[in-house]
Amino acid sequence: MAAESSRSKNQQFPKQTPKKQLEIPPCGELFKLPDLPQELIIEILLRLPVKSLVRFRSVCKSWCTIIYEPQFVKKHLSLVTKDDNINNWRVIIRYQYHDLKSCSLRSFFHEPYGRAVDLYYPFKTLRRGVGIVGSCDGLVCIYYYEKSGDNFYIWNPSTRESHILPSFREGANFGFSYGFGYDSSNDDYKVVRVAFAKGPLEVKVYSLKTDSWRRIGGFPSNLIMFRPMESSKLVNGSIHWSATNLNNNSWVIIALDLGEETYREIPKPDFGKFGKECSLLSVRALRGCLCAICEYAFSFDVWVMNEYGRKESWTKLISMPYLPEPQPIRRSRPLWYMKDGGVLVNLNGVFVVYDLVDHTLKHPLICGIHYFHQADVYVESLVSPNAFKKMPTYLNE
Repeated sequence: MAAESSRSKNQQFPKQTPKKQLEIPPCGELFKLPDLPQELIIEILLRLPVKSLVRFRSVCKSWCTIIYEPQFVKKHLSLVTKDDNINNWRVIIRYQYHDLKSCSLRSFFHEPYGRAVDLYYPFKTLRRGVGIVGSCDGLVCIYYYEKSGDNFYIWNPSTRESHILPSFREGANFGFSYGFGYDSSNDDYKVVRVAFAKGPLEVKVYSLKTDSWRRIGGFPSNLIMFRPMESSKLVNGSIHWSATNLNNNSWVIIALDLGEETYREIPKPDFGKFGKECSLLSVRALRGCLCAICEYAFSFDVWVMNEYGRKESWTKLISMPYLPEPQPIRRSRPLWYMKDGGVLVNLNGVFVVYDLVDHTLKHPLICGIHYFHQADVYVESLVSPNAFKKMPTYLNE
């Protein structure tokens, strides 16, 4: 036993070579951005969707500076709106009085079904009744009511930035009509509020640049709006309403130029020459063109003004019967049309796509939405409602 113990102590074992440790570069080198010219980086970023750009603002300070730059924001907006690509467009839906959802516009035309997702807008948790005034350059104007009066905020659903407008503290009125749009001559976004009270219609304009309301010249006294709660529509730097001329009891289209803040009449379509009298006229904006909806007892026509202000450019887009209901639906709202496809229409809370080729109707399936109250379209953009401030106040990312 002693001899074996001695041999085991004297036995030589081969030395093990220590394993070479993996060399990990410092964090700054591991995530170092490629050394590309800034011009190339800007061109790449310009072609990314807003959702990606919102995340990439956290990559580094230089990217954040680029993405916040006003010229970058304007160029990105120009790229996403210049062609027929609808991938960057969405439909905002007021599902209940205090609930807003959105859905991809593409799903109505090119997909078997769509999915409406909840939008987390300001004051959502307070469950106040809200309404959509309109959209412009990715900004959506929302109004909500309180006992003290009507209130507004301008909101970007894509970036979740918002700006609350100074509120009103006024007495009761018979109704309101609102409008929202961009004043290119002053690089300003404006909200228009028309109050229906005893006497002349009172018109006030809010400027995002000055963050204040002021009263402007009143609505033409010989005109009366038939639908006081109908929001006006922005086309060519002016917002538009349909109204009735009290002198001859005829329909007119009236426009308010947001830059000059003056009113003028826009020639309406010659819908009477087809032997039918328009019982109700309303206006919309359809892909940047002025759109007139002429409603009759059991059908409606949709007209598009291809050259703004030129009467001869009115073209009838569709003539469509109402959906079979116990009572005829008298509320048609075209939202979008594809030049080689169909027209998306809101028929009293039901989405319908009218095929321009074979003149058939399709009911698109949108999960999460059945009957709804209001709908509009908006483009995903980086435009900030706080752009006129030195720095954004907050980003609810």
